[in-house]
Amino acid sequence: MVHGSTCLPRGWLGDESFPAGAECSCGLTGAPFEFHGPGCDRALHPHIDDETLALVEDAVETLVRLRGSGHGDAGAVLACLASLIAEAQARLPDAVADARDGDCTWDEIATGLATTASTARRRYGAYTRWRDGVARQGD
Repeated sequence: MVHGSTCLPRGWLGDESFPAGAECSCGLTGAPFEFHGPGCDRALHPHIDDETLALVEDAVETLVRLRGSGHGDAGAVLACLASLIAEAQARLPDAVADARDGDCTWDEIATGLATTASTARRRYGAYTRWRDGVARQGD
């Protein structure tokens, strides 16, 4: 079980470069959410923290029950985790394109994805340009 807040481990998807012990905008590292300063933006880069853990646990438990299985069914937990991961990954291209539409730089997007700007651009640049072209055709 993870307590507090830590950056995701380096290489969790293979080539990401997660900052080790990155500071929040209020200058704190690893402190519980309630001790961070007003306006502290802890959403600048990925974290594994108690809030994320609780959210994922609740989502998995809810999905297991909605799909008709019961508590303690490890196979159902595995399938539901895979479903949540796939859904989250499927949303990334549009989230990146939305960020670009909102004038985020590739460096800012890379920070949010815990990767490099060149990797973010390589993974999502073509989709972002395609979606932008589709939107312009609709105008």
